[in-house]
Amino acid sequence: MNQNGTGAPIKINSSNIELAEPLPHKVREEIVHVTRMYFGHLNHATVGFTREGHSYSCTINVQVNNLKMIVAEASAGDCDRAFDQALGKIGRRLHRRKQRISERSRGETPASVLA
Repeated sequence: MNQNGTGAPIKINSSNIELAEPLPHKVREEIVHVTRMYFGHLNHATVGFTREGHSYSCTINVQVNNLKMIVAEASAGDCDRAFDQALGKIGRRLHRRKQRISERSRGETPASVLA
């Protein structure tokens, strides 16, 4: 477990894979960046890498503020791309959560209810 600049632990796991030194550093920086973009506080995050045949899988679990855990998975030809794809999913989910919270606080009806 490693503390980043926010004081929140970000744990990076890998099974059957030896991660190159730049990848854990990139993981920490980008998770902090994405979570700060939408919510100011990261409680904790876990990132796991596994090898599945010829591809690599990345699973990211993130908890911000007092919200439920947000989970995303992706597979790709290398760990870097798998992480980037999973982080993109986390970013989209954080964005949607932020929108829902903003809509509720303003008393707006979400577009999904109107459809």
